[in-house]
Amino acid sequence: MNILDRSQLRARYRITGRIVMDTALHIGGGRNPSAATDSPVVRDGSGRPFIPGSSLKGAFRAAVERLVPNIPHLRTCGLGDASDACANRLREELKDRRNIPEGELLTILDRILCDTCRTFGSTHLASVALFHDAPVSEVWRTLPEVPTQVRDGVGIDRDSERAREGIKYDFEVVPPQTSFDFALTLENPTEHDLGLVALGLQEFIGGMIPLGGIRSRGLGRCHLEDVRVEGVDFTDPKAMKAYLLEGAMRSESTETFIRRHLSALLDAERS
Repeated sequence: MNILDRSQLRARYRITGRIVMDTALHIGGGRNPSAATDSPVVRDGSGRPFIPGSSLKGAFRAAVERLVPNIPHLRTCGLGDASDACANRLREELKDRRNIPEGELLTILDRILCDTCRTFGSTHLASVALFHDAPVSEVWRTLPEVPTQVRDGVGIDRDSERAREGIKYDFEVVPPQTSFDFALTLENPTEHDLGLVALGLQEFIGGMIPLGGIRSRGLGRCHLEDVRVEGVDFTDPKAMKAYLLEGAMRSESTETFIRRHLSALLDAERS
């Protein structure tokens, strides 16, 4: 199944788990004059910290893009500014063209987009992988208020390597051991898509995908645990009926899912 086959929903996967912070987390929520710190963390409508899906997607995708260049038959543009980046190649291809028929545009995308842009999306193609906002886990939601900490920071003069006067600031963090509910939905994934997602999951479970900002100071280290993988094949009438009437999806061992799709991804060159 390629880009041209995405119009009809044929399969869906749901991957859930729990993100546990090994160190403190800072994802800035923008300046807030009423906040007691220079850089508060992002909060939901109930005032509780959460991890935006965009932050999860960016970190997950970056981890995959660091590894893909080591797999000879795969290509990633890394969303860079190089002339061979997918966005630049598309801009050149579509220059001075207006009202391109959808079928022709999909053919161009199928020819130009790299493997990671096909899975995680580009300016012209929606992502196969849909990362949901991650709220604090249920045990934290029962508390009247999720505890946070305020830490001090200072600007460093990179020439003298000393603290610069007048650039002291503070920032809010979510403390270590706070957990968040992770959810990822895949729609119409190809075998390559599943392989790249399995690659990212392997890194996430192993604690190799830091989140948020100020990571050079040790913030944002985390790991994914209690992972559950479920899927449904909508081309199977019985599976579709069970899903629509009962919400039933077929479960698969996380270890089996990762091993099977990583093996297929790595062995694809030999097939």
